Amino acid sequence: MTRSDAQTPSGREVYLDHVGWFVDDMDQASRAFERLGFVLTPFVVSRNADPAGGPPKPSGTGNRCAMLRRGYLELIAGIEGVDTSLGRQHREAVARYVGLHVVAFTVADAETAQARLATEGFAPGEPARLRRPIKAPDGSDALAKFTVIRVPPDKMPEGRIQVLTQETPDLIWQPQLIARDSGLEMLGSALLCVDDPSEAAARYGRFVGRPTAGSGDCVTMALDRGRLIFATPKRCGTLLAGSAVPDPPSIAAIGLLTKELDATRHFLASRAVGVVQVSEDVFCICPADAMGAGIVFHQPGAVWPV
Repeated sequence: MTRSDAQTPSGREVYLDHVGWFVDDMDQASRAFERLGFVLTPFVVSRNADPAGGPPKPSGTGNRCAMLRRGYLELIAGIEGVDTSLGRQHREAVARYVGLHVVAFTVADAETAQARLATEGFAPGEPARLRRPIKAPDGSDALAKFTVIRVPPDKMPEGRIQVLTQETPDLIWQPQLIARDSGLEMLGSALLCVDDPSEAAARYGRFVGRPTAGSGDCVTMALDRGRLIFATPKRCGTLLAGSAVPDPPSIAAIGLLTKELDATRHFLASRAVGVVQVSEDVFCICPADAMGAGIVFHQPGAVWPV
């Protein structure tokens, strides 16, 4: 197994770990993603560990996850009656648009990343030690554990952009939870819609410590696994074959790698999901079929955008 095929990073590697949809109707979102062939985890309320040693406290949101062999997608809903900063951020974001609002990078050591982000001027908060109830492979009750570093929203206005360390990957990526029927393999990229791609890319370059490539209306950044694309609204529309995208700053789409493009296309057709050809080796489904965000499909050998 190559390092890029590992589930979690080591050393100074940075992976695109997951992306998240903010939704206002979890039942509707669940039906949409199950139609796309995902196996969703049960809905759970996210909780933060209490630094004082008490029971974990609700974060203000709950989620279901759609697991891939590498990476995953997260559906996030607010919890009524729980007033927290994360809950308020969720409500404000959903009022703007339902769709992608989270990009999460994973590193081997979140606290080292926190120190680097402070040096770079991102004013990160204290590490949030998230706990999610989950069934272990043997059926027993367990807690999935993550250490998450978040920054103030004004530092990264495209969404909730965060760095985390996966502390219990074997609980997260259980074989029975991973989508298989659709042929999907990996979360490969995220497309961010911005007015100034060069500025945004440079800022994200400081955030994750990686160089950028390109200029003008489309700039890209390669991670140790996955990549980011920064494009103007007009270029985003072109990359998504004319699909409408949220006003900038926003997260417009993701790219998913599939083992066999034709098999994935036929699977989606069997579910009456319409696809639009982007290029010979790339197609996408429209935001209307994916809760407000474009999803682009391509094989590992194809790069999107070229």
